[in-house]
Amino acid sequence: MSNQEENPGRRGLSVVLSTILVISTLGFMFADSPASSRVKVGYVDSATILSLLPSAQAAQAKLDTLVQDWSDTINLMSQEYQTKVDDYTRQSGMMTRQAKMQAQNAIAHLQQEITSYRQSKVGTGGQLDTIRHRLLKPIRARIYEAIAEIAKREGMQFIFDKNKQLPVVLYADPYYDMTYKVLGLLRRSASD
Repeated sequence: MSNQEENPGRRGLSVVLSTILVISTLGFMFADSPASSRVKVGYVDSATILSLLPSAQAAQAKLDTLVQDWSDTINLMSQEYQTKVDDYTRQSGMMTRQAKMQAQNAIAHLQQEITSYRQSKVGTGGQLDTIRHRLLKPIRARIYEAIAEIAKREGMQFIFDKNKQLPVVLYADPYYDMTYKVLGLLRRSASD
């Protein structure tokens, strides 16, 4: 596992520092140029777009249903585990050594099954990640196409993402917020 996977805060810091470097470099590149007033930078909030876009809402509803089903299964497995632990605790004084070992092994096996099931469904790299990627990939592609179209139409050279979970913009004047223009374009498109 890489350091970025182990520490999402470090990844966020790297992104922020990279963004600062890019913006600083752009500032220095165009500072002495008479065309510096022509450089336009905008931003979007991809989390807002995803939360308001109907196709993304439908994808999220599918994901929520899956997570709820998996959670219900985990809860049932956990109840079974707790019942076995309670039974063992009540009966262990009357059990033979061999019966205790069998009960302990059954409990440990069930605990391992719960952990394995949870990891395979909602853990890192599990089914939730795979399905989320599959559902959101075409939606994100449409969003990026819309961002490019708005950027060209507005004459912007750069568009950054001001996502609250992983900010790439430290400050942004609301005048240059392209979020709702992108969302409007996506909503007007026939493929949504």
